[in-house]
Amino acid sequence: MLLFIDDHKTVDDLQDRFNECFPYLKIEFYDIRHKWREISEKDDIISADRKIGDIRKNHNSGIYEIKSWYKTGRVEQDLRHLFGLYVQVFFLRDADWRQSVSADDYSLAQLNETAERDFDVKKNRLE
Repeated sequence: MLLFIDDHKTVDDLQDRFNECFPYLKIEFYDIRHKWREISEKDDIISADRKIGDIRKNHNSGIYEIKSWYKTGRVEQDLRHLFGLYVQVFFLRDADWRQSVSADDYSLAQLNETAERDFDVKKNRLE
């Protein structure tokens, strides 16, 4: 997938594009960087209507190509290093969004498939 990043995009624009490719994953943007395998605080989440130019110091524009085999931790680190964005990947588990801190070594495809299976199991139980 290609993620077009410039100062005029909103957080929501990037979240929507990411979610189109990985429907059982999402990314949240934060004011503060988290460490490897560390949870990000809810209070630090950036509102989806904010412009990318308002939330970063590194104003490089460009295209970030995300491969399905990239590990979640890599995507988070790449967005920080290349574009000055602090993000956390989330996945669906038990009908709730969970931060991927324990799954930073999973590929996006693996985590998306795991979340999809969990979602389908929960949905079938309700039917």
